[in-house]
Amino acid sequence: MTSETLYNRIMSYFEDELTSTRRRLEEGEFASFKDQVLAARRIAEALTFLTPYSRRDQRARLLTRSGEELIRKLMSVREVIRRKSTSAGRQTLLISQIMAEKEYLQ
Repeated sequence: MTSETLYNRIMSYFEDELTSTRRRLEEGEFASFKDQVLAARRIAEALTFLTPYSRRDQRARLLTRSGEELIRKLMSVREVIRRKSTSAGRQTLLISQIMAEKEYLQ
């Protein structure tokens, strides 16, 4: 296996992992913010290995920027707050519906 083929396979692996993580984030598949932080740390560690190549290779440079952007999204607390407020609104709606049916507040 030539070094060019190996390099392309490694770059493809990084691209696939970032795409998979981005999809998981967009679809809300992370169970908690802790999982998002762990994913961001793994990406940061991977980017440290990739950074030396980004100086001379356009593909590595774009991949590094994409990874850094994904880390910012994973570490964003705004999404966590939005998800929590949405679920709290649903809980309030459910409680109000149950309370109205059972007439606990008489």
